Amino acid sequence: MKLINNLINKENTLKHLLLRFITSIALAVSYSTSASDTLQCVSDSYIFPDKKVSSLPNPAKTGKYKYDVMTYGEKPYLFSIDKPDLVAPDVTLPNFLADHSKSQGYKYDAYHRFDSKNLPLEAKVWLPQTSEKRPVIFLVHGNSDPGFDYLGEMFSSRGFFVVQVDQTYLNGLWGENGARGWILLEHLKLLSVWNNQHDHRFYNKLDLENVALIGMSRGGEAVALASTFNSLKTIPNSEKPTEFGFGIKSVVALAPMDGQYQHAHGKNILKNTNYLVLQGGHDADVYQFLGSQQWQRVEYDDGKNYVNHSIYIHKANHINFNQDMSDDFHWGGSKNFYKKLLTAKQQEQLTKVFVSAFIELTLSGKKEYQDILRHPPNSEFGLPDDIYVSRFSTSTFWSIENFESVKTENKNFQIRVDSQNEPVSFSIEKERLRGGVDTPNKVLKLKLEEQVATTLQLALPTFHVIAEDKQSLTVSIAIETSEEHEACRPYNLASDIKIEFLNKSGVVISKKTKSTASISPLLVSDYSELENEDVKFAPTEPTLQTVVFPIEFLSEVKQEESLILNITFTPRHDISVILDDIGIIH
Repeated sequence: MKLINNLINKENTLKHLLLRFITSIALAVSYSTSASDTLQCVSDSYIFPDKKVSSLPNPAKTGKYKYDVMTYGEKPYLFSIDKPDLVAPDVTLPNFLADHSKSQGYKYDAYHRFDSKNLPLEAKVWLPQTSEKRPVIFLVHGNSDPGFDYLGEMFSSRGFFVVQVDQTYLNGLWGENGARGWILLEHLKLLSVWNNQHDHRFYNKLDLENVALIGMSRGGEAVALASTFNSLKTIPNSEKPTEFGFGIKSVVALAPMDGQYQHAHGKNILKNTNYLVLQGGHDADVYQFLGSQQWQRVEYDDGKNYVNHSIYIHKANHINFNQDMSDDFHWGGSKNFYKKLLTAKQQEQLTKVFVSAFIELTLSGKKEYQDILRHPPNSEFGLPDDIYVSRFSTSTFWSIENFESVKTENKNFQIRVDSQNEPVSFSIEKERLRGGVDTPNKVLKLKLEEQVATTLQLALPTFHVIAEDKQSLTVSIAIETSEEHEACRPYNLASDIKIEFLNKSGVVISKKTKSTASISPLLVSDYSELENEDVKFAPTEPTLQTVVFPIEFLSEVKQEESLILNITFTPRHDISVILDDIGIIH
């Protein structure tokens, strides 16, 4: 991550940072046809999962609630044109944010460039017309203007109190995402005061034990930081209480930054919080899937149920998550870059579907919506036809192997080819983002040969099995290299994977081990419109997805039985894959 850290320590804009970075890398793959042709060929050859109509209510449908719209902000000047409906007090940032920022060697960061006192709390609010307390949703932008009315209107019509925060006075700075996150909590403090104030419009209208934070780009990092700050009892390096502790249940990040702000102890760990991250495969601002790293740094230790979701959308880009940005082509000399991608309306629709399904699942307890996130349907809810790469986990996930501490002499698993008696070699490597940048996450890399059975065999420790319990084996997998792009042959690796659980006698003791999923090919992003002799973009970024194998253990399995798991690949083409997070979800 040294390269990323070096980039972060510069004051330049995201565009300038990106251009400096990509000039130093070469294309990851060469193609005989144009990038645009390859892009279309990969899409055409993708085998979509079986389309099963869920019959669920559309999570993006306008709800039954009427709502009022208003604003709050600082007291207007005498000659101000815009006047907020409600006057809000200013706030001051705690010193630890600036102190830590300066200790990182940032010379021209946010805390050097503006006075952190008397910062305004400004927002647009959608208030459902009801006497009941309603769950609260925050919407926060990145280095742009607020542009999420399409989410505010939808959520408020469905009965949520929605606050779209304006932090534009932080734009154009660097290293300020800690401030963005902290200010969100100051908004929650203010709403808590108003919620308890008998003569206030918001009196007893907000359920602050059911809060979701939704952020994009820098705001996507800020919402995860806010959730972590929310658990602090006192301000760091001080004994002054934070007065936080709100019921932040869910965090949503749209094409987020990651690591722009770091705590004194390192990168942000999101604990005991539901998390969803969406990323476009043609993002020209947050060029790499940085949000996948925060996805990895989600932890649970309080015994409650949580979900952790990631969805990578092949033809989505950065700016179309934000209505204020979607009319601006940002990159390249024309809008040709965007013509082959999803339209702004299509991307807004998929954002509404996925984010609303997640909110309904995590704030409203509607468990039926989890399948929309695990297996995104192309045939329902107005979702555009595209390749959706879904990865997920839960707090009930029981890990069999994640390859973080594996050594070649490790006896927990072996890899065998066909009937060979001797195990074959394997490699444990760091997962890499676009452009070959290493991440801390480790994965198993396998080279698979056409029609050659390669088996990953894992010895399971004492395995508590309930024969009647519904459970699934999950495997995170991504195709790293293959011959598919030369011929663009339709192929689904999931159909050539066999799962077996065996006891010590070698008897198969499970059934229903076929997956109905479609494993995404190695996706190609077409940045050709943005390239020139000096600027080249890496066209691929292997993205792990979760493949589910329903398992039903036979009744003779005893709880104390030690088992062996075989995962056998017999591909129809030579192909390389990476694997991670093999385990059981109940």
